[in-house]
Amino acid sequence: MEKIQKICFLSIGLLLGSLAPLYGKTFNYFLLSVILFCAITNWNMFIQNVKEGKGYILIFVIYFLYISLQTLFMEWRSEITDKPYYGVFEDILLNFILVPVYITTLRKWLTPRLLELFLLFFCIGCLLMNIYITYDLLQARALTNPRTAIEFLYSSRFGDNKWSFLGGNLFLEPQTLYIALTALISYFMIFIKQHRGMKILYGIMFLFLVIFLSFTVTKAGILAFFIGFMIANLYIFKQSSLRTHLAILVGLLLFIGGLLVFNSSNEKYGERTEEIIREVENVKKGIYTGGTIAPRIGFIRESFIHADEFAIWGLGIYAKNRVKDWLVNSDAGLDVFTNVHNSFIHYWIQGGIIGLGIIIFLFAVPFYRMWKNKRFSCLIISLTTIIFIMNNTSILLALNNTRLMILFMLSLFYFYSDIFVQMEKTIITKSTQS
Repeated sequence: MEKIQKICFLSIGLLLGSLAPLYGKTFNYFLLSVILFCAITNWNMFIQNVKEGKGYILIFVIYFLYISLQTLFMEWRSEITDKPYYGVFEDILLNFILVPVYITTLRKWLTPRLLELFLLFFCIGCLLMNIYITYDLLQARALTNPRTAIEFLYSSRFGDNKWSFLGGNLFLEPQTLYIALTALISYFMIFIKQHRGMKILYGIMFLFLVIFLSFTVTKAGILAFFIGFMIANLYIFKQSSLRTHLAILVGLLLFIGGLLVFNSSNEKYGERTEEIIREVENVKKGIYTGGTIAPRIGFIRESFIHADEFAIWGLGIYAKNRVKDWLVNSDAGLDVFTNVHNSFIHYWIQGGIIGLGIIIFLFAVPFYRMWKNKRFSCLIISLTTIIFIMNNTSILLALNNTRLMILFMLSLFYFYSDIFVQMEKTIITKSTQS
């Protein structure tokens, strides 16, 4: 039975990087079936594992109960303006509670080797999905005129938001988050793996994923990846040999130089750079219209203007119409939006102090566990940094494309930070042998 559970775990890694972004709701039920299998095959072990993680799970149970009672209270007072619909309470239950429960079931058999395989399948899944997206966008165009094809990928921002793609919807920001995470994992694993063939495989995946990331022309995603990338390199540089130091320095110079040259020669990046400069100047004048930085600053500004309406108790999970009214009627000249493009403020608006607290808890508790154990994982720190930055520019923790994956990763970071540390010891071991 343990072998089947390991196969399911690796399958989840592959699907999490490929199809889960498209079929988030369906993937919930696949994960539920795996949990039911674990519970049925070894009930006593299942209960023991859940009890060991009960403190973490209980936090999300409290959040679920609060949101439920809040909604009932608001319905009683006729304060809900939106029509109730399927996929709100169910998603909270299946993601915030189901995912941590599943993660606790890994306790008895998760090893550094198995974790490496999970991350490998996660990266392969993301790579294959984006290769298919590239093919779907270009088809024969890449063979007849490669230069035009590449220019199209940049001008279209890798297809932007993809509606009805393979029967699902894939938004640009979630796609960018997946690419950024898997690119960083691929890079980090180059220094962990000892087998030359695996190093080459991870190197190829890293190269392709970075190219795919550049196609998105998403500033938050590229900035988040770059910061996570620098954190990883500082750690690898500190732990590795002199020869690796030189290789990293040369690689970084080529990487940064390539980005600068490419940024100056690519028309789309030039447009986005000019747009940023223009919007920064507009913000100084109190103008918040635009497509990048300005409206996001305007969203935050408008949220704090109305903070007295939600700061303590929140406005409930059906608050999007209220938020839409704020933004439409704002003196900042904002367009029609239904959210504030910030996960922290989004959950604060919905759940008040408890909603904000639950998101802070999610990001803080893995660091608390590492600080308590005095054992820090650079990979966890780098990946969490990427997730944190991108959640401050989009409501990724509220989208079906990404919510399950983020909760899965952050729960994995909390419960098994020691296994990540063990996996990273390979870098230290190789440096001492050199």
